[in-house]
Amino acid sequence: MKIFFLMMLAALVFGCSDSKHDDTELQISYLLPEGRTCQTYLADHFLVTLYDSEQRKVVEKKISCGDGAGDALTLLVSRDSYYVSVVLLDKKEMWQSYGAAKVEVDKNTEVTVNMEDYLGGMIFIWNPSDCSKYNLAIMAVDLFAGGDPVSAVIWGEETEIRNFQVPCKAGQFEVINVSAEPLYTASINAYRKKSLDGEIRITYEIPDFVSGHGQNKNINIDPYKQLLVSDMKVSWEFDSKSIDSCEAAGVTKVVASLVSEEITVSAEQKCNNKFADFYIYDIPEHEYTLYLYGISGEDETLFESSLEIGMIEAGSVGKDILENKIFLKEK
Repeated sequence: MKIFFLMMLAALVFGCSDSKHDDTELQISYLLPEGRTCQTYLADHFLVTLYDSEQRKVVEKKISCGDGAGDALTLLVSRDSYYVSVVLLDKKEMWQSYGAAKVEVDKNTEVTVNMEDYLGGMIFIWNPSDCSKYNLAIMAVDLFAGGDPVSAVIWGEETEIRNFQVPCKAGQFEVINVSAEPLYTASINAYRKKSLDGEIRITYEIPDFVSGHGQNKNINIDPYKQLLVSDMKVSWEFDSKSIDSCEAAGVTKVVASLVSEEITVSAEQKCNNKFADFYIYDIPEHEYTLYLYGISGEDETLFESSLEIGMIEAGSVGKDILENKIFLKEK
């Protein structure tokens, strides 16, 4: 029993040591312009926010104003790339000063954030549950002022906001410290994959608006949502009851294709005796015929069937996915 206890104690000690070894210190110093203090801004507190390389908020600290013009915060973090945002706010949560920086952390690291007077900004907000509901991976953001692309400091770097990719699960996209004078327009396109390949699933077109004057304007993009595609679930089996397996049919691969006069959308899978359903995504609005092919190991089409689908309108995704069944016939 004593030996067992000592083994457990050693496992705990070494386990904790390994865990601590994975973390390191990040010291964040935030400095107001020379000669200015919290009192100069009649401010109440700093809000320090840390985002990781996946653009997830990992730390948010509210720090009451001190007597000095700058302070520091030390955090224990994992080794990663981070984006640091520091805001100086008054008691009514109005932004008075702002600064940001990007930092790579692989050992004990210090970063200095220089604070500036805050011009204004905007935060585009969507519901993260839409990511699974509509099968979305990224949001690609375009922001224009007077018809020209807007440049702003995004994640610590001056960036032109054209097809700027944000993970859908982030739930928001901040454009910070931009002029409040021009009229802005925004276009946000949502994609299923983590790239701009494939069809746009949902688009959000936000008409003329102004940013916050010295504050952030929260913009809920949901009212501007327009679904552009549909998805389809295709069930299938062999037409002949005498064929009860892929091996009996000599089929190794099955391909489903939706074909219109202009567009072909396909999906393929290995033939298995469970006759697994197909899922065809990102189908643009059009009239289609569904084709199903059974292909041998030598790429010879042994089975082929078709089904007239007709017009597929946009919007059938998630729980509203289209469903069809087709029987695979021998040629």
